[in-house]
Amino acid sequence: MPDRHVDTAAVHAGRLIVPSNTASSPPLFQASSYEFSDLDDVEAIYAGTREGRIYGRYGGPNAGQFETAIAELEGAEAAVGAAAGMSAIDAALATHVVAGDAIVATREVYGGTYALLEADYRGRGIDVRYVDQSDFEAVSRALAGPGTRAKVLYVEALTNPLVHVADLRALAACAHDANAALIVDATFATPALVRPLAFGADLVVHSVGKYLGGHGDVGAGVLAGRAQAIAEARAYLIRRGATLPHFEAWLAVRGLRTLALRMERHASNARAVAAYLQMQPQVARVYHPSLANHPQHALAARDYAHGTGGIVAFDLAGGASAVDPFLRGLATIAIVHSLGEVATTISYPTVSSHRPFPIEERAALGVSAGTLRISCGIEHPSDLIADLTRAFGGLGERPRA
Repeated sequence: MPDRHVDTAAVHAGRLIVPSNTASSPPLFQASSYEFSDLDDVEAIYAGTREGRIYGRYGGPNAGQFETAIAELEGAEAAVGAAAGMSAIDAALATHVVAGDAIVATREVYGGTYALLEADYRGRGIDVRYVDQSDFEAVSRALAGPGTRAKVLYVEALTNPLVHVADLRALAACAHDANAALIVDATFATPALVRPLAFGADLVVHSVGKYLGGHGDVGAGVLAGRAQAIAEARAYLIRRGATLPHFEAWLAVRGLRTLALRMERHASNARAVAAYLQMQPQVARVYHPSLANHPQHALAARDYAHGTGGIVAFDLAGGASAVDPFLRGLATIAIVHSLGEVATTISYPTVSSHRPFPIEERAALGVSAGTLRISCGIEHPSDLIADLTRAFGGLGERPRA
């Protein structure tokens, strides 16, 4: 190499040596752009006939690794990462409907999804119909009309926050009888507990920042399904700049490596916490599929051999007035308006996940002003129960100003 001016040398000096042996943990590729050897190389990489990367918005090697992992775990032909769970949901829906079409969605849809459907999809001229996903006759009627036949049936494998269990086989039959696609949000379950595609779903979506990432440090989404549908979703995400960033993909792969172990503990802790809550006089009702009085207890036993995840909801007998003093009494369990972390957290749906819903809609769903949602982490269950016991002990005290 000839002598170069320091201004030039500073830009080009040094060379990255890629080891011939493989790193035991995936390396992070933080580059936003990539070099091409010649125009033939450009054409081959853009056409997909040669492995290579183009630009950060098109996805990088870490996103590719995460997508491949999710496709393998879900039993899918392909998967694509997104910048957020809502981006993944939007890509799944937008690539199936146009103005004049209809979407049938579970009435227990996540608040963010509800806001997307109401504020954006209705505004684009798309009819949105909500239905009880456990009432298959109502689902079929909604798919058929009135008016436009629906193109999409959108459900949640385990609903938020009351953990109702979707009968995915039956819902797939309803959707396909109506020539609609079944899209399943399986964030609460993950492929460690259920694989919706194996039950007949067409697409499965996840908010990666929950259980897949598992450590409360990832903002991302992912969807998986047939290659053609994923290719369309990928193109949609690229056009909107909503693809999966490199570092988030790297963190998500790290989280996946402990997914099975974490989900086992999340589920067992949830069973223990649900059983404890059911015995407390300050609790009016507990929601978890492991309990015999849960409406889908038998369905969960059939389809969820490894448990139904770490979410437990309950209604305080004292209603809204008991919520603040109860939360103030917790020492170990933090108030966090997310879920799926290794640490146990609690949220108040009225002011967080279900804030977008009108009050009467929340009431119709069964989410009352006294409903709380616990995301059970991986701590020892005795410590979680001890913390809840302290909080229940303080319900007779006046809340601090």
